[in-house]
Amino acid sequence: MIHRVASVLLRIVPVLILVSVGTAILTELVPGDPAVAVVGAEATPEQYAAVRESLGLDRSWFARYFDWLGGLLHGDLGRTLVPPVQDVATLIASRLPVTLEIAVLSVLLALAIAVPVGTWSAYRYGQVFDRVASGVSFAVISLPSFLLALIMIYFAVFRPEWVKVALLAACSVAVLVLVGATLGSRGARVTANSRRTIRLFALGVAVAGIALAVILPDFPRQGFARIGDTGLAENLRTVLLPVLVLGVAEGAQLTRLLRSDMATTLNDDFVLSARARGMPLRHILIKEALRPSTFSLVTVAGISFGRLLGGTVIVETIFRLPGMGTLIVDSVAKKEFMVLQAAVLVVAALYVLVNALVDISYLYLDPRTRHVRV
Repeated sequence: MIHRVASVLLRIVPVLILVSVGTAILTELVPGDPAVAVVGAEATPEQYAAVRESLGLDRSWFARYFDWLGGLLHGDLGRTLVPPVQDVATLIASRLPVTLEIAVLSVLLALAIAVPVGTWSAYRYGQVFDRVASGVSFAVISLPSFLLALIMIYFAVFRPEWVKVALLAACSVAVLVLVGATLGSRGARVTANSRRTIRLFALGVAVAGIALAVILPDFPRQGFARIGDTGLAENLRTVLLPVLVLGVAEGAQLTRLLRSDMATTLNDDFVLSARARGMPLRHILIKEALRPSTFSLVTVAGISFGRLLGGTVIVETIFRLPGMGTLIVDSVAKKEFMVLQAAVLVVAALYVLVNALVDISYLYLDPRTRHVRV
């Protein structure tokens, strides 16, 4: 197992080298001149030439890349070319926590939605709860992220009273659908212990909905508050809407994926055997069926997390978030070689690391993979 983990981690190095070389080549192909951003569009050709020489832009991309690589090996990511001049490491350090926080919270929210909803939809496959959950998931998936963001801004910022009423109504409907679908036509197959669990879950949903409706804060239209400057509560208030936009969209896709995989797993022989032995519903769903159904879920969640680390430019622009996405786009527009190279490398390193952790997680999810030679 140690050999498998080490081999997975060693794959990160060549990937990062290829990413850095590819970024340097693609940056060279992007039209534009940083000298124009430095001295303005009205400067003379001689001034442009002097700026290019002072910044080292008159050298080949190959030479500039190896200079950057040498600095990277010494822990120096360079300085920005366009004023205000600052260390690239400082610039990324101010942007990366924003993207990391939003990505982590969005994926956690997506999993918090997908696991219970996808699990119960698979168990009640084709019935009321499954049809409602599938319809809502399809509707969310078909909405573009910018449209979902604008809808949430309209209701959460400008019509918060509507949100509270809708939240209470949705919780009431969810509880009625959940209890009715469970204790209805197939109630005879649900044990008394399972019915008690379902009632407690329904009660928890109702209490959570009422609590959210009561304590729902006023959301800002745009901006980001850092924890060190304003505290955790204000920080969460500013990131909640972007997290909801991204988390709900990702959660809808993960719900569909888990529902499909788990519906197949519930018909496997070992699950049918557990049912025949009279195992409680909670044990069958969580202990028997959920774990072997999470391979695709974990894989796609890791990919989604890596994609969010690259920054969702549209959402960041709508909410005016100083994240990595807008930093990379601005760097491309200004042809900031140092910033773009470092930003892409950091995102790629985190992305590859996350996917390596996903590969390692397979060793826990399926013990049979521990004996596979790579």
